[in-house]
Amino acid sequence: MNMKKSYVFLVLIFLLIEIPVIINLYHSYNSFENLVLDQIDETEITSIEIEKSLVDEKVVIEDPKEIEKIIYAFSDVKLRRSSALDKSTETYWISIIVNNSLRFGMNLTDTNFLYVTDLDKKDKYSSGNFRMTSDFDVNSIASLFK
Repeated sequence: MNMKKSYVFLVLIFLLIEIPVIINLYHSYNSFENLVLDQIDETEITSIEIEKSLVDEKVVIEDPKEIEKIIYAFSDVKLRRSSALDKSTETYWISIIVNNSLRFGMNLTDTNFLYVTDLDKKDKYSSGNFRMTSDFDVNSIASLFK
């Protein structure tokens, strides 16, 4: 009987330690779809503003077909929460305007880091710095400045 109580106690201690670890790991993996696209109706995106940091150029995309191309480029991107940043040579500041109001701010680096913030939400899960773990062609954004 005493052995059984010890076993139950050890299992409970193990669960109390492991559950927060598992929850933390779960929240460290994400996707652009989950962070952005699941929060809005894509047809309500009225414009996307992209600013290139080094030359201070700005492009405003209002054509729905061009907006769709940009969103499609990001749609399958998988993300992993990260506090480390690689030294980048180029950064793009991207603003997603929904119903004529700024909703999402993003910083995209040429080293495949993406900072995303949802300006309508204030919880720790709706913004953060992420390393892109799936393929993303930064040239899809860079080509807008040529």
